[in-house]
Amino acid sequence: MTPWLGAGGLAAALALFVYITRQPAGTPKMQEIAGLIERGALAFLKRQYFVLLPVLVIVALALAWAVGTGKELVARAIAWSRYLPFDPRRGGFSDDFADAFYPLNLSALSPTLIESELFGHRRGAFTGALADRAGWMEVCPASGAVFLDEIGDVEAGIQVKLLRVLQSRTFQRLGDTETRTFSGKVIAATNRDLAAAIQAGKFREDFYYRLCSDLIHTPSLREQLDDAPGELAGLVGHVAGRLLGDEEGERFAREAAGWIEKNLGGGYAWPGNFRELEQCVRNLLVRGDYRPPAVRVVSTEDWNSLLADGKLTAEEVLRRYTQQVHAQVGTVEETARRLDLDRRTVKARL
Repeated sequence: MTPWLGAGGLAAALALFVYITRQPAGTPKMQEIAGLIERGALAFLKRQYFVLLPVLVIVALALAWAVGTGKELVARAIAWSRYLPFDPRRGGFSDDFADAFYPLNLSALSPTLIESELFGHRRGAFTGALADRAGWMEVCPASGAVFLDEIGDVEAGIQVKLLRVLQSRTFQRLGDTETRTFSGKVIAATNRDLAAAIQAGKFREDFYYRLCSDLIHTPSLREQLDDAPGELAGLVGHVAGRLLGDEEGERFAREAAGWIEKNLGGGYAWPGNFRELEQCVRNLLVRGDYRPPAVRVVSTEDWNSLLADGKLTAEEVLRRYTQQVHAQVGTVEETARRLDLDRRTVKARL
């Protein structure tokens, strides 16, 4: 079908690019995003998403990620693009937007702590709740966003409460009966296959469809470079600029990008995505060299021999085998899929 984008929406999108890439002041995160876009990095946002974001008005946005793809930076950029007040008469955005962004890694917390962080709690609601506390859903303003990282790892009970927030914009503090209102937006990220999780009974279907009304599949670093090879120089320049400053970083970046092209090749897979690229640049800066991490491939016969000789325990064999598979496929999600394990088990073995 024909894209539903009028002239006013397009003007807003273009004005947004001018605003983000030329805004001289702002928070460090704002400046970092501006630097990435200015250098040609995160170009997939320019090409695919920013044109639509200023004219979309939805409650939630879901991001599907490979590991190490800079999800929080992109989530912040998306959050800002939605809430910068655009005035068509002025042809631009006002400067009085709020940097209200509340990130929460759901895989790192227990269900009780997740509820407390998101919804708040009453005194005595659980051990350690010594005073009433407002959660992020309560303090987040209408111009803000709550970022739910690793949404695919959250248990069913939390999914139900988040579904209520998305549907009715209401919630209750833990241990309280008073209904409160959420006025902001929700951005969520996961590298799980949520459709497969639904089939396995680990993710609620109604929550999926409410959350994923707008779903962005973010490309890996390798996919981005295949689509726009020039982005490598921009990313190297961004990392070098943070380490050395703009002027010296720019000179070093040219040399580093040339080294990467010559020694790793234009088709290097970058299994660690942006994190590996940053590690590569740091190694080139300190040692003048970078060797991608590798795990020695061990055959089934070798594993059996090591077990029979008592040199390794069964748990150590499983750990090393998981590391071997991860080194080949590049991501925790794909490793978990191939070994039929959950992500937490894979992470523990890595």
